[in-house]
Amino acid sequence: MIRKMLILAMCFALTGCLLSIDSDRRYTESSWDRHETDRIVVGSTTGVWVTNTFGRPYSRVEYENGRELWKYRNRGERDTEVALFLIFSVNTKSEHLEILTIELEGGVVTDYWIEDTRH
Repeated sequence: MIRKMLILAMCFALTGCLLSIDSDRRYTESSWDRHETDRIVVGSTTGVWVTNTFGRPYSRVEYENGRELWKYRNRGERDTEVALFLIFSVNTKSEHLEILTIELEGGVVTDYWIEDTRH
């Protein structure tokens, strides 16, 4: 009985060594960093600071009431490999898109949000 339990325990221990998961993420286009968005203070951060920090937005919409929406994007890819030693290996590639939208009125940030999509 002890011998069977020892063999079973060794099988479980070796199984963990056989499975491999590797993931690599890289940005192909990046215009903002998440730690920079933490510095935005609604009601006091200005559009000048936003432009100096993030650069020119890829999209800018101005409304008649003076409100503006500025959009910045980060585009990246993630490669993931799952392998069971000497049996099979599966590679997947996915696209990751983050869009930072900043709402301004009178040259001051009134709101901002991040949209996150994966394909």
